[in-house]
Amino acid sequence: MGKRRTPASQEPSKDKEKEPLKPVEEAPKCAPGSKWPNMNLAKTALWASVGGGFNFGYQLVITNPAQEAFLQFLNDSYAAHHVTRLERTELENIWGIIVSSLFWGATAGALMIQAVSDRLGRKYGIIVTFSLQVLSMFLAMASHWMESYIIYTASRIILGIALSISIGIGPLFIMECSPVSCRGVISMSTGMMLQCGLVGGAITAMPEVFGTYEKWWLIYALEAVATLIVTILLFFSPESPSFLMTQGKREEAQKSVIYYHGVSEADAQPLLAAMQTTTDKTGQAEKPVGLFGIFVDKEWICGFWIGIGIMAGAIWCGVAAVNAFAFEILLNVGLSVLEASIGNLFICIMAVVGVLASSRVIENVGRRPMLIYTFAGLAIVNTFIAGFMMWFEKSRIGVIGWCVVISCCIFNLIFAAGPGPLCLFVGGELVGARAKAATFTWMNIAMNGLRVIILVLYFPLKNLLGPPISFWIMFFPPCALAVLLCFFYLPETTGKTPEEAKEAMQHLPRLCGGMEPADPELVVEEGTLD
Repeated sequence: MGKRRTPASQEPSKDKEKEPLKPVEEAPKCAPGSKWPNMNLAKTALWASVGGGFNFGYQLVITNPAQEAFLQFLNDSYAAHHVTRLERTELENIWGIIVSSLFWGATAGALMIQAVSDRLGRKYGIIVTFSLQVLSMFLAMASHWMESYIIYTASRIILGIALSISIGIGPLFIMECSPVSCRGVISMSTGMMLQCGLVGGAITAMPEVFGTYEKWWLIYALEAVATLIVTILLFFSPESPSFLMTQGKREEAQKSVIYYHGVSEADAQPLLAAMQTTTDKTGQAEKPVGLFGIFVDKEWICGFWIGIGIMAGAIWCGVAAVNAFAFEILLNVGLSVLEASIGNLFICIMAVVGVLASSRVIENVGRRPMLIYTFAGLAIVNTFIAGFMMWFEKSRIGVIGWCVVISCCIFNLIFAAGPGPLCLFVGGELVGARAKAATFTWMNIAMNGLRVIILVLYFPLKNLLGPPISFWIMFFPPCALAVLLCFFYLPETTGKTPEEAKEAMQHLPRLCGGMEPADPELVVEEGTLD
């Protein structure tokens, strides 16, 4: 090692591994420990997130500003099939069920995440589900031309299945491809693209754009074209190196590490060794925890339930209602159709601002404080939204409608800065590699199952209790409970392995008895090692 290097052609091949590592400037990679991904990883994360997070956000919001067009389509289609027209209340109740059908499919799709990701692999699992999305979008367009609300509902169920699998495998794929140093930033890509999807959907579904009875099929046509493009681009990206290692394909895994980490062949060896240690402790691929086996897995059950709890708090904090019904809420507080469309667009734009801000501060502030502060902020904002809605009912003052717009903007800003992106991957940071697939699966089941419940209950509760009271009763308590969960049970996971996060969990404040003291034997061992 101390000798001067000779040209490669004059060196024996067995000495190549002993060459000094190339300087960082000579390799297409980020600086060691950099929190920013290289271009290859960033591109792949973008492709995976467009068909996953972006499309999911897009679908969350398109039925909001274009609701009147869809209600007209439903009424005409229902009349064509049943020779009768429905009252507004009946239309809204049926429409709420049709909107929620996306999440029926998503709940079913969540059960398939682990099977698809393990059998097809991360990359090809995503490609197959993207293709299924394109098929469902063509079905939605066909339902418009055939004037069939039944075909439209079926298209939403199929789309929900595909989206759920995509948004489940996507973050797992991105996380497995990422260096530890930039995992937090790159894992934000799904959440960031979800918020961008909200803006894209809010624009294309405006009545002034494509959100009319005659043009709403174009909303799906644009999404289908974008999804088809990223599906083709993904064929040129390598598979996840971690997955390739579990399949015994070390040479392909090495190429994948070099591509995604931007390192030399020599630098890739210790990374592959670390993956071997993680996935292959006994010389054979470690068996992943089953979908139901996670409930009896003593090692990771606590982290699993915390991840599920954070996801539940994020979905039931009110974002489902803001995404799906903000346009109607704004109409109910005195805004015109154009004003409600513009207000809804600004609400969605604030989500993008929030997630961009989050990507810059989350590594410095930490996951735990970010979630505690943002869940508390959402509880306060929900109280203001319900209060303004009630004030308008009593006074009918026009300016109150814009107060609701501002409150919803603040809501989306806070949500997108904290629970929105974090709920998608924090659960994965709390469990080991063998439990990640099962955890992501159940997180997606919780996300979609809870959305179904919210969307089905929202209209009946609104008609029973009134918009202000129903909004506060449904969405304030979950925010308060999420604050308690994060304060007492969520450890800081930034820069920690799941094992380190599990240890940190033992020293959090307790509901009873205060903090648990550190293990004296562990302290002695650490002191000896130091």
